Amino acid sequence: MAIQGIILDVDGTVILASKVLDGASETLDILRNRGYKLVFCTQQNQDSDRKLSDRLNAAGLQIYEQEIVSAGTVAVDYLAQNHRGSQVYVVGADSIRDRLSLAGLKVLADRNGETAEVVLVATDPDVNLTRLSVAAEAVRRGADFYVTSLDRGEPMADRIIPGPGSLALAIAYTAGRRPVVLGKPSPAMVAAVRDRLQLPSSSIAVVGDQPAQDVRLGRFLGATTVLVMSGVTTPEALERTSSSYRPDVILPGIKDVPAWLDLNKQKQPS
Repeated sequence: MAIQGIILDVDGTVILASKVLDGASETLDILRNRGYKLVFCTQQNQDSDRKLSDRLNAAGLQIYEQEIVSAGTVAVDYLAQNHRGSQVYVVGADSIRDRLSLAGLKVLADRNGETAEVVLVATDPDVNLTRLSVAAEAVRRGADFYVTSLDRGEPMADRIIPGPGSLALAIAYTAGRRPVVLGKPSPAMVAAVRDRLQLPSSSIAVVGDQPAQDVRLGRFLGATTVLVMSGVTTPEALERTSSSYRPDVILPGIKDVPAWLDLNKQKQPS
C-alpha cells in the first residue's frame, strides 16, 4: 500500500540544537501539498505541545499543535487515565508537575514524596540528590515507576544534562526496580500515534535518526522505517546496530524524503 501518513521525529530529523536542518521547512511544505498526513513524534517532555509548536514555528518550521505527539503529553494522559487521583512524585520540570495537577493527580513535594503511589521521571534541569533519593525510596516502597523516555542526555544552551533515562537508571539501581517507559517506542506512544493518524500500518512511514527509538517505533507499528543520518547515528554506530533495529531505508536527511516517496510510489502495483 502507498504511504499516506508520515511520523517524523523532531530532534535530529527536522531540527538539531535549535537549528532547522537543511531542507526541513521546504520538505514539510512539499509533503503537506502532496496530501500526506504528518505527525511529529518527540521525546520532549518539558513543554506542552502548544509551547513546543510555538517554539518550532519561531525557529522557522510550520508545525501545528495537533500534529505533535510528545512523550510528556503521552505520560500525562497515561497517568491521568490509569492513576487519576493518585499521589505522584515527579523528578522533572515544574511544567510537567503543573500539567499532572491539572489532569487530576496530586503532585507531592519533596518532603512527602516517599509516600507517593506513583513516581514519574522526566527531564529535570534542577535535579539533586534529595530528589533522586526520595524517588528511589518511594519506588522501593512499591510506587508504580514510570519514565518519559530512556534518553541518556538532553542538550541545553551551554551543556548536556542527564536525560530521563540517566535519572531513572540511578533510581532503578538504588531501588532495585525497572521503570515502565511511556515515550518512544512504548505501547503507550504507539497507541497515541496510531490514534492520531487513523491509517493502516502498511500506509505509514516512520522517519527518525535513532534506531533504538524511531526504528523500533516503526517496527511496533508495522510501518515502513526510514533512518536519516542527520542526527546522532553515525555510520559506524549503524554498523554495530542489531539487525532488529535496522531500518528499511537509510537517507542522508529529511530533504531526501520526497524523492524516496516518489520512488516508493512508482514501485507500487497499479
